Amino acid sequence: MNRTALVLACLLSALSALSARAETYRFAEVPRVVAFADVHGAYPELVRLLRETAVIDESLRWQAGRTHLVSLGDLLDRGDDSRKVVDLLMRLQDEAERAGGAVHVALGNHDIMNIVGDLRYVNAAEFAAFAGSDEDALREAAWQRVLAQEPDATRAAFDAGYPPGYFAHRQAFSAQGRYGSWLLQQPFLVVVNDTAFAHGGLPPIVAKLGLDGTNRTLHAQLTAYLETWQTLESGLALVRPVGFREQPAAIAGRVSEERAQSFAAMQFAEVFTSDGPTWYRGQALCNQYAEDENLDAALDALDARRLVVGHTVSPTGRARSRFEDRVILLDTGMLRSVYGGSPAALILEDGRLQLAYADLPGQRLAPEVRARAVGPRPTGLTDDALEQWLTEAEVVGVEELDAGITQPQRVTLRKDGVELRAVFKKLSSDFGADRRQAINLSDRFEHEIAAYRLDRLLGLDMVPVTVPRTIAGREGILQFWVDDSINLRTMLERKLQPEGWCEAEPQYNLMNVFDVLVHNTDRTQENALFTRDWMLVLIDHSLAFRTHLKQPRLLYQGELQLSAALAARLAALDAAQLQQALGPWLQRRQIEALLKRRDQLLREHRPRTDTALRATGS
Repeated sequence: MNRTALVLACLLSALSALSARAETYRFAEVPRVVAFADVHGAYPELVRLLRETAVIDESLRWQAGRTHLVSLGDLLDRGDDSRKVVDLLMRLQDEAERAGGAVHVALGNHDIMNIVGDLRYVNAAEFAAFAGSDEDALREAAWQRVLAQEPDATRAAFDAGYPPGYFAHRQAFSAQGRYGSWLLQQPFLVVVNDTAFAHGGLPPIVAKLGLDGTNRTLHAQLTAYLETWQTLESGLALVRPVGFREQPAAIAGRVSEERAQSFAAMQFAEVFTSDGPTWYRGQALCNQYAEDENLDAALDALDARRLVVGHTVSPTGRARSRFEDRVILLDTGMLRSVYGGSPAALILEDGRLQLAYADLPGQRLAPEVRARAVGPRPTGLTDDALEQWLTEAEVVGVEELDAGITQPQRVTLRKDGVELRAVFKKLSSDFGADRRQAINLSDRFEHEIAAYRLDRLLGLDMVPVTVPRTIAGREGILQFWVDDSINLRTMLERKLQPEGWCEAEPQYNLMNVFDVLVHNTDRTQENALFTRDWMLVLIDHSLAFRTHLKQPRLLYQGELQLSAALAARLAALDAAQLQQALGPWLQRRQIEALLKRRDQLLREHRPRTDTALRATGS
C-alpha cells in the first residue's frame, strides 16, 4: 500500500466512528445540568469549578450520578494545560456514562482550528506537553524529508520553526490521532431538556436545518475538508506541515485551477465561518431587534426555550443574560492569565437556573442582565453609570466644533481618574408667537434628551448617553462622544464596508424605524456613525419630533421592517409613559404626534407571523 492510500485508509477508519456513533443530540428528563464555557487550557480553574459544582470528587473522579455536564467548547489554545483538560473530559465522559450521566462537548472554533491545523493560538507550553521520545522520532522523520528536498536547509532553522512537541501535537489532533478522532465525535449543538447549548450562537442555518440537520451538515463539511486536504497533501508529497490558512496557496499551480478553487471554497463552509454556530456572535453582540426573529426561529426549530453559549467573553467576569433570559452568555474568561475572569458554571436543576463561580464558593447567583453601553468606554462604566458621570465630571477643556449653525462644543471631562469627551449643545430656538407652526421649525437641544430617553424606553440602544448640563452659565445637554467611530460619509469616501459580527442592513432598518417614529428631518451621512466593532450609533436629533405624520426623507433606502419584539415594544408605549419620560423636553402635541406615527408604523409594517417565519426558514 503506498503512502497516499495508507493515509486515506487511516483517515477513513478514524472518521467511520462518526457514522457508527449514535447520533443523539437531544436529551430529556435530565435531573441536573451543569455547563461551562471556554476553558482555553485553564486546567486548575476547571478542576476548581467542577469540584465547586460537585461534579468530581477530590480524586477528580465523576461523582455526579445522572448529571449531564456540558462543555461549550474551546478547550484548547492560549492556556498551558490544554492536554490535561482534554484528558480529563475524555475520562469523565466514560465515567459519567457508566454512572447514568453524560458529558457533552460542543465543539468550539479553537477545537476545530487544532483539528485542521490552524495553530495560530497554540502556545509553547501546549506544544511542549507533547514533547518526548515519540515527538523526537516524528521530528527526525520530518527533518529527513525536508533535507531530502531542501539540501540547503539547516537544522537550527527547522527546529526554530517547529517548537518542541509540534509534530506530536499535529499527529494527536489529526483525524486519526487520539484527540482529533475524539473531537470529531463531539456535537456542534445539543439540547438538554428545554435548553440548547452551542459554542458561539445560533445562526440562520440552525432554523433552516434543525438540530440533527445542523450537526450532520457541519460534521460532513469538516470531514470532507480533512479528507480532501489529506488527499492533496499526500499526492503532492508536501514535506513541510502547512497551516490551514496557507493550504489553498500551497496547492495553487500544482493542481488544476478548478480543483484549487474548489478546495479554497471549502474554507468558507459554515463550519469555518460565522455562518455556523462555532463562530456566530449574533445573540451575544447584535441589536436585539435585529436578531430576535432569527433567535425565535432557531429556538423553535430546536424545540428549546433558551440558549446557552460561550465564545464571547464577558467584560465583567460574570455570566450575563439577554433577550429576557432566553440567552445566557457563559464565557466569563476562565483563563485568568489572558482574560482575567472567573470560572463559572450554569446549573439547571428543579426548574431553577443558577450560576456557580469558583471564586465564590458556596454561593449561587442569577445571571447579570447585560448592561446598556452605546459606544466604547472604560470597562464597567455602563450607560447608567455614565449618566451620573457626565452630570458630575469636571470640565477640563472646551473646543469649538465647525458643525453648522448650532455651534456645538466638544468638552473634555475628568472624574475618578477617567477622562472622556462629550458634545455640548446649548441652542434652543424660540417657538415664537405661533407655537403650532414654530414647533416644526425649531432646533432644540431638548430634543436630544428626548431621543435618548425614547431610545431607552424602546431598548433600541443606538443613541449615546445624553444628560442636561449647565456649562459656563448656559443650559444645554452633554452627549457622550463616541471615540474611534466613523461616519457614513467617510466610509463612502474610503469605500469601506462594515465588517463586524453584526450585519449593517438590519441596523440601517432600525435607524429608519426610529427616524420615522421621531420624524427626524436631519438624518445625514455625518450623524450616523459606526463604532470600531461596526455597531451603528445615531446622533443629532435636535431637528426631530415634528408634528407631521408623513414619513420624512430616509437616509437608507429600504423597506421598513418591524420584528415581533420591536412591534410589541412600540405597542406598549402609552401617553402617560411618554409624558413622564419625555414631558420635560417635549410639548404634549409632539408626544401625541409621536403616538400617531407609532400607530401608522404598526398598521403599515406589521411583522411577519411565526407561521410565516417557519415557512420561509428565515
